[in-house]
Amino acid sequence: MLFNSFTFASFFIVVLGVFWSLPKPMRAGWLLVSSLVFYAAWIPQYVLLLLLMILVNYGLLLGVVRTAHARLYLAISLILSLGTLAYFKYADFLVSSSAHILDRLGVSVQPPGVLLPLGISFVTFMMMGLAIDAYRHRGIHARSFSEYALFVTFFPHLIAGPILRGSELIPQLRSGGYLDRGRAHRALWLITAGLSKKVVFADTLLAPYANAVFTSPGFAPAPDHLLAMYSFAFQIYFDFSGYTDIGRGCALLLGYELPMNFREPYLARDPSEFWRRWHMTLSQWLRDYLYVSLGGNRVHPARVYINLFLTMLLGGLWHGAGWNFLIWGGLHGLLLVAHRMVGGSRQDPERPLAVTDIVRIVLLFNVICVLWVFFRAPTFGEATTFLLQLVAGPWRSPWPIFQCAVIAVCVGLHWCERAIRENQTRLQAWTATGVPAAIESFAIGLAVGVVLLLGGFGGEFIYFQF
Repeated sequence: MLFNSFTFASFFIVVLGVFWSLPKPMRAGWLLVSSLVFYAAWIPQYVLLLLLMILVNYGLLLGVVRTAHARLYLAISLILSLGTLAYFKYADFLVSSSAHILDRLGVSVQPPGVLLPLGISFVTFMMMGLAIDAYRHRGIHARSFSEYALFVTFFPHLIAGPILRGSELIPQLRSGGYLDRGRAHRALWLITAGLSKKVVFADTLLAPYANAVFTSPGFAPAPDHLLAMYSFAFQIYFDFSGYTDIGRGCALLLGYELPMNFREPYLARDPSEFWRRWHMTLSQWLRDYLYVSLGGNRVHPARVYINLFLTMLLGGLWHGAGWNFLIWGGLHGLLLVAHRMVGGSRQDPERPLAVTDIVRIVLLFNVICVLWVFFRAPTFGEATTFLLQLVAGPWRSPWPIFQCAVIAVCVGLHWCERAIRENQTRLQAWTATGVPAAIESFAIGLAVGVVLLLGGFGGEFIYFQF
């Protein structure tokens, strides 16, 4: 049940109507049932797996909170969670990668062909984070099985995040939701913006061009490869941030606030700032539960570099079972290490941009785009072929004017997003006068009309495969 589908729109209208008609004590139960139905719409039998994971991890969480053997229960919880994730996500990759060596030893193996349950990476990290917080006596843990189950399965974030902490959602679930005119207004804009990002830009203007070049790297001229690289960079941003916008908007209409997951990442001025702007909840999770656990920056400088590299290497592996994801994560790790070694300062994402930042922004953006090639290409060989054509291919070929214009619009929209966020208070004061109501209605209606005109609501979100 895709967020960008008529099926989900119908489902959500029913969920929303029933939710606000129920007394507060009954709302959580309704949301839990609705979330399980939402998940069952993908692969019904995996609902049982999800419930089993929740039941086992909740029991272990109680052991962490209520017994003197908290470390043991935490260890069992982490081993089971990571073991489940490893089997479903990495079994095929590990068997395929070792098949050649095993064949030489006379051992014949076949990949198990496991179908990846949707959202298992996000669900696993949320359950692990809650258990670690309970062990560290931080945050808030669930006080009942139903509360724990709803925290994990709440459908606006279930499939592709954001990755939530107990303190971010559980208190809201206990309150039964809160909705006012301001939240409803924000929700409407978030859903409209998310659908526009996904359907108009990611699926219609960017994906076809990127797919055409990445499918056959090396055949098109160099300008096409450059524009395909930029197209994918904006495609994955609009696709994933569009999903988050729709999820946050739906949660707001139900009375719950989900954290921001993107903050104009391509306007970052250094590698560290990029990861505090891109997939922010994952970056924070890796920092708090992996990097800090490895020793963080409290150890010898050489160890700090190793910790940074390992964190990003494992972050790349989290995204997918393949060598390309390891390479992508490892290169980002080396980029962070290099930035730290040269004494680069950490930029505050909230610090206003200056004209002097433009060179750094453009340089880092192009480096990030090059690394995206390893993320997008199916194999390392195809990634290197793509990059070699980008460097050595013919540059005298005509530049596709339309795609150049699309990229320029994407860049402009990225700057507009930041300007809107930084001037949100001023815009709210302006809209409070009532004058722009007609303009807002026209803009929302136009956006929805374009989405419908493009033949429905587009395809799957990229991050569903992770």
